[in-house]
Amino acid sequence: MAETMKARLQTIEQLPTLPEVACQILNITNRPMLSIHELREIVERDPAISSRVLSVANSAFFGFPARTDALDEAIMRIGLENVKSIAMGISVMSMFGDIKITDTYRRLFNHSLTVGLTARQIAKGLRMSTEGDIFIDGLLHDLGLLVLDVYFPELYEEILNAMDTRSLLEVEKDVLGNTHAEIGFWLAEKWNLPDSVLCAILFHHTPSLASRSMEHVAILHIADYFVSSNILIPSMKEMNYSFDRLSLDIIGIGDNEMRSIEESIASVSSDALFRSLLTQCGTELDHTSCFAV
Repeated sequence: MAETMKARLQTIEQLPTLPEVACQILNITNRPMLSIHELREIVERDPAISSRVLSVANSAFFGFPARTDALDEAIMRIGLENVKSIAMGISVMSMFGDIKITDTYRRLFNHSLTVGLTARQIAKGLRMSTEGDIFIDGLLHDLGLLVLDVYFPELYEEILNAMDTRSLLEVEKDVLGNTHAEIGFWLAEKWNLPDSVLCAILFHHTPSLASRSMEHVAILHIADYFVSSNILIPSMKEMNYSFDRLSLDIIGIGDNEMRSIEESIASVSSDALFRSLLTQCGTELDHTSCFAV
């Protein structure tokens, strides 16, 4: 069944590809030596991304007294990581072309944004080097659910309707023969995304099974579990996510530290969180009623 599902994905003529500009930004920003000029040359090829970079650089969030219309200066103002976040946020939102944005898709997308921002906060709080790219992992971790919602809505609805006391992954195995993590991994692999991103997508529910980037994946798992339990689940139905407690051992923290992390994240209001998401990613989604479990 798993191979059948993979074959069905490969036959989709309109299967999305990650925009070239996003791929180039992902690759170039991982280089140890990077000039603002190089990044500007890539960003300016995409009007939506470049205009959003300028908009964010001129926003009150960064507090510069004078406006700028120069991409070089805008990039310096907001930093490489924010440029990368904006590029990926816009790319993921637009990669399915002219689809109608449903409430289900909007919720999935907002959930992914929230997980990415939460994972970044956790990594920063723990002073871990994963802070930079972990936002991208959060943005893409449920790529498989986005694919199911767009291309296989009947199957996705069947999965949601079959939810009972079993976990989402168990139901997916019954209905599809594989999980959304595997589906997302196949697509990300097709896009030639970095190994750390592939690992995060495939093991975001089971970080103890990851063969590499374990700390990275463990933080993403904790963020996903916390967001799903306290802020915004991917669907209107409870998905019965299980928590892999080995994720705490992987990053070297105990229950007390975990509670402190939860309290720190919970102290951020939903409105403040959404404003942060707008600044980080440039999405214009309406968040009405989105931040409620």
